[in-house]
Amino acid sequence: MNADKVTTEQLLTGAAIADAVNDLATLRLEIFPEYPYLYQGRREDELAYLVCYAEAPDACVILASDGLTVIGAATGMPLVHEDAQMCEAFAATAFPLNEVYYVGELLFRPAYRNSGLGRKLLDQLESHIRSLGSYRHLTCATVERPDDHPLRPRDYTPITRFLARTGFVRLSGVTTHFIWRETDGVKRDHPMQFWSKELI
Repeated sequence: MNADKVTTEQLLTGAAIADAVNDLATLRLEIFPEYPYLYQGRREDELAYLVCYAEAPDACVILASDGLTVIGAATGMPLVHEDAQMCEAFAATAFPLNEVYYVGELLFRPAYRNSGLGRKLLDQLESHIRSLGSYRHLTCATVERPDDHPLRPRDYTPITRFLARTGFVRLSGVTTHFIWRETDGVKRDHPMQFWSKELI
């Protein structure tokens, strides 16, 4: 990111999120085809999914913009409002589900990565979640890929490094699976690994 670029951040909750779903869908469709997700999405599916953020109690979205252009976002909602298989992954853990908040995405266009924006948005997200007064734990899930995956870029930096630096720990044995169509047009099953951070 160039030093002369100035970004602004906007926290959205409730019905206000509905006005942002187009921008969020665009970010997801542009960024998720990259490794490690290799996701081939459709705008209509993205819009249908993202509406849940406007409807779920305590869900939130933080948009990062450069001028009028949205260049990044952080999203989250209480785990109990996520897909059933997400909640089922925690069934054998000691985590009270109603105290866990799920961080869905932390996305940036390439020119704005490795600039401190990720930590900035995560800090803002954590501050907002603490203010709600009901949640003691953050969680997120990362897609598991082998180190020798043929599409792994040589300069690839795993998101797990960022998670470890910001206080998340890998939850051994807490996993789930999602099926999506990859950029080659083939639907595949993808293991997802959960991470957790205590909100202090």
